[in-house]
Amino acid sequence: MNTQRILEKELIRVKIDENKNHTSEIVEVKHNNLWIPILSSNKSFSTLNYWINEKQITKKLNYLKSKKKKIYYNLDDDDFLLQLDYCLEDTNIFHIRYKLSNKKNLQLSKLLVNYSIILGGNPDFIWVPHLRPEEGLVMGDHIYRSPVIIYKKAEIAFALIPDLKTLAANHPLKSFMDFNLQPDKNKYPQISYGFGNYEPFKHTFFKHEPSKIWEIPKGTDLTFRYYIIVFNNKNILEILQSINQFFWEKYVRKNLYDSFEPQVLPYCINVQEGFKAIFDRHRFWGDFVINKKECGGIWQRSWAGTKKKAIQFIVPEKLALHRERNSTENVSSNVGVHKGINDIIYDPEKVKWFDKYTRRHAFAPRIAEVWNNAWFLNMRTAYSFRYFAKEFDNIELKEKADRILNTILNLPRKNGIFPSVIFPAGLHSNIISYINGVKAGLYSDQYNIVDACLAMYWALKSYQDFEKIDLIVERSKELLELIKLIQQKNGAIPTFIGLKNEKIDIDKALLGSASSGAVLMFLTELHKIYPNSEVLTLAEIISKYLQDEILPKNKWHDFEPFFSCTMLPLNFFDDYTNSHVMNTLCIYWCAEGLKELFKLTKNSDYLKDGEQALAILSLFQQVWNMPYISYNTFGGFGVQNADAELGDARQGLFVRTYMEYYLLTNNEEYMERGIAALRASWSLQLLKEYEGICPGNTKNIETIDNVDKGSMYENYGHTGSDYRMYGQITFDWGIGTAAMATAYTKNHFGDLFIDFKNQFVFGIDGVLMKQFEFKENTIHISIDVLQRERFIILKARNAPKIPVEIIINEKSIGTIEKEFLETGYHIQI
Repeated sequence: MNTQRILEKELIRVKIDENKNHTSEIVEVKHNNLWIPILSSNKSFSTLNYWINEKQITKKLNYLKSKKKKIYYNLDDDDFLLQLDYCLEDTNIFHIRYKLSNKKNLQLSKLLVNYSIILGGNPDFIWVPHLRPEEGLVMGDHIYRSPVIIYKKAEIAFALIPDLKTLAANHPLKSFMDFNLQPDKNKYPQISYGFGNYEPFKHTFFKHEPSKIWEIPKGTDLTFRYYIIVFNNKNILEILQSINQFFWEKYVRKNLYDSFEPQVLPYCINVQEGFKAIFDRHRFWGDFVINKKECGGIWQRSWAGTKKKAIQFIVPEKLALHRERNSTENVSSNVGVHKGINDIIYDPEKVKWFDKYTRRHAFAPRIAEVWNNAWFLNMRTAYSFRYFAKEFDNIELKEKADRILNTILNLPRKNGIFPSVIFPAGLHSNIISYINGVKAGLYSDQYNIVDACLAMYWALKSYQDFEKIDLIVERSKELLELIKLIQQKNGAIPTFIGLKNEKIDIDKALLGSASSGAVLMFLTELHKIYPNSEVLTLAEIISKYLQDEILPKNKWHDFEPFFSCTMLPLNFFDDYTNSHVMNTLCIYWCAEGLKELFKLTKNSDYLKDGEQALAILSLFQQVWNMPYISYNTFGGFGVQNADAELGDARQGLFVRTYMEYYLLTNNEEYMERGIAALRASWSLQLLKEYEGICPGNTKNIETIDNVDKGSMYENYGHTGSDYRMYGQITFDWGIGTAAMATAYTKNHFGDLFIDFKNQFVFGIDGVLMKQFEFKENTIHISIDVLQRERFIILKARNAPKIPVEIIINEKSIGTIEKEFLETGYHIQI
């Protein structure tokens, strides 16, 4: 006769059946006073199983004892010594531990807990950390940024989360998660977690090979833990926020206030070294003339290494040839030269050879071309030039910012739109060639609406924060007229358009994507300067489209999954997980645009929808320092759920979005996420100071202390293995994004931010807030600092009208008036 044991709390319970040959379990959630089964062991198997090749083996576990919040089982046979703990951690959380070691040498392919999802098919919402669109693919721990699988059906949902502290302490083999709505042998969808081999597959998924055997020496610690969290009558936003909060409280908050990592320098030093890399070491700036105006820009791509090709200028008669080369030599292509490169760089071993070879031979062409697209956006980098020109008292830096702005404002326009790529024929030349647009890295005859809106968005930011130049508004109004003409009936804005003889030809590619979020950003920024009901109406129609077509479907499409290195077909869909490919750029665009639309309208629906986009974005943030990756991963962001990058340059874009959501919600987690992302934005810079915490990024870089000093790779682990990005350096996408994030943060939040409204204090640049106390007309703050004897910027929100005495580390720095607190007050620490 089977014995059943039960462990339960208000919302969750497990029923454990001790059968003849296995020990099975059923996890249930309480709903309307009924216990609803959601997960179970597979029929005739225990939850924990191991595989030798494709043979699945299960073990019966023996009941040991029970406590109020725990049940214990064990196993002691010829193969394993095991203790299983079921722990009720909260009213809706199970924490499950398998303390496990092998008693003899074993050969396995995987060791997993495996559940059937018995809640029912056709879920309303699914989240997986990575796609697995073919049989045999898994979700490898290379992409365990915020690893969770979420399954929601009607009013009930659950999440499975690996215990990252346990995984950090014990990683004897790669681990992976799996989720499969289309199981072959089992009636129900399957969810798994545990240890097992996998390798990068295509660009970039992860494949488990059952025939690949893991040699396990006797006595290997195979312990792992995981959480099961259940939800009842919670909407998607509430579930996502609860899970993000779980990650943040469990793994981040204490570390954020105890350690500066991965920050190792005051950010001004990072910025100075980055700017020296652009202007002095790579000499990647060029002046030219457009429309009789002094213009200039940063060239698009350089390369790390001892030998570099000379910068090549493209004259008009050579443009056609250069375009042809772009179609075969660009990372976004899979033909010609780059097909061979793709075959190399996505093999973990070959990429190491490729990286070494190209650092010692003049390999990559370096073209004098200025880009303004979503990645390589000169106008965004110019924001940092303008801010730090004042901070460093550097007139040449201001002139460079002005010349980038001149470039944007004086480009030839058709219907308000302008070319994305600029080729001066030489330094100081007024002979200029243009490419209308780009699709990722590929030149196109079509114009790119998203890229134009992002460029003008940053021009408008410059207008607001630095200098009010009327031509910025006029050029923005010209682009506005085009947007009015091309907006679709459902509110969407096309990404690509052709213009010929005044006829607008709309490309259907990405027409139903989330790219409209970038246009929303532009429109909301324009409306602040040019208040106009027509602008606001256009913006609200876009938001309605996002509410109807993007958020409910979790369909975060933009150019990157389809035209960049993943090169997925436009109709791609992962049937195994019922998920779309998702890219973080458009998630950010939508979160940012909806935030600003809420500020303009005070319609709380926009804030709620923006927070849902932000909650999705947060699941791409690296909430821990992965010990099996050779750089400090904490705080950075991935790119998409179909590629393997860690710590991508885009994380700098997200910093201010999180910080400004804090201002609207008083949710301290948002501000802390922004601070963590800012730290991560500099962690891949090529400086000797990072050798200790990011050795995989700096190892064997012979030029780290000379020509490549201060440069930055755009991400890490792009190939799905523990290796840095091969030698490509793009200054707008790395130094530019990090410098912009630093400039914007210092300009709006300072280095030590005192929030009188929420009565909280945040250390941002080289400052750890330890304690604070708000008293009448006095604030006591205790801090640690990364470097002493330097000036930091103190800024505040909602400072009182009467002067406030600031006491830091028991030393008064003075009584400061509201005006100085809110505009920025320099103090020495």
